[in-house]
Amino acid sequence: MPRRFCAICGKALTEKSPHFGMCIDCYMKENPLFELPVTYKLKICPDCYRYTKRDEWIKPNENEFLSIIKGAIHNTLLKSIDKNEILTFSIDHDRNNFEFSSKDLITSLELKIKGVLIENPSIYSMKTVKLNIDYELCENCLNLRSGTYFKSILQLRVDSSSHFEMLKDILNKIHNLVKERFDEDDRQYISKIVNQKNGVDVYLSTNELMNHIISYLRSRYHFLLKRSKKLIGRDSQRGKGIYRLKTLIKFLSIKKKDIIEINNQKFIVEQILKNKVILKSKNNEKLVKDYNFFFKG
Repeated sequence: MPRRFCAICGKALTEKSPHFGMCIDCYMKENPLFELPVTYKLKICPDCYRYTKRDEWIKPNENEFLSIIKGAIHNTLLKSIDKNEILTFSIDHDRNNFEFSSKDLITSLELKIKGVLIENPSIYSMKTVKLNIDYELCENCLNLRSGTYFKSILQLRVDSSSHFEMLKDILNKIHNLVKERFDEDDRQYISKIVNQKNGVDVYLSTNELMNHIISYLRSRYHFLLKRSKKLIGRDSQRGKGIYRLKTLIKFLSIKKKDIIEINNQKFIVEQILKNKVILKSKNNEKLVKDYNFFFKG
């Protein structure tokens, strides 16, 4: 069989050459697998490293910055040019091409992107893209920094200042609980805590977090609960009102086997139910009181 040569560069052809008259290098120059822009802009939050895709902030799965960059390029750029999923991509970089801001943030870098045909790995294209990075706080981190954003208020109260130690212990447990939630989802946090008479108001970033805290407290404490909501605006797209939720929790300061005095008569706390307290006198006389009784005045 006579030897064949590339019609463009003259290189000898092999049986694996993708075209009858061209070597693989010349063939890929004439018929690239994909096209990419010479420059590409990516918006990243400097606090949490979320990035934007069609005006939506995307939370990355990676932790290391360059891995986040590569993941963002796959998600925002490469997916759109390989809708049929016939290519596999790899991304490389050269640290010598990094440009930095005055705050030592990477603002520009060159990415070498290789796309390989899955059916025939010998066919591939290489492209170089200059990535420019704009830093902007995402909505969540902007709210976190301001410390003023909240969706719900949890009002924690005890019957008197003599039980502030109990409230302090409850707050510590809530802080630990919220920290665990924040580590899983950084949209869940305490915005601020404001001291009030016989308690505190805890401002929370989501209604979901408030409900989670209430469920946690229910399994450990006895309390009165009252919910309310306040109209703060209107969702023009859905045509519905936007409400800020508020939950008042009054903790019972008594516990089982405590001795209390009612009308100069002493009772022992025999049992605490969901919304009632069963008392027993020295004469074995039983008395049942609603939680409200213990918060008079």
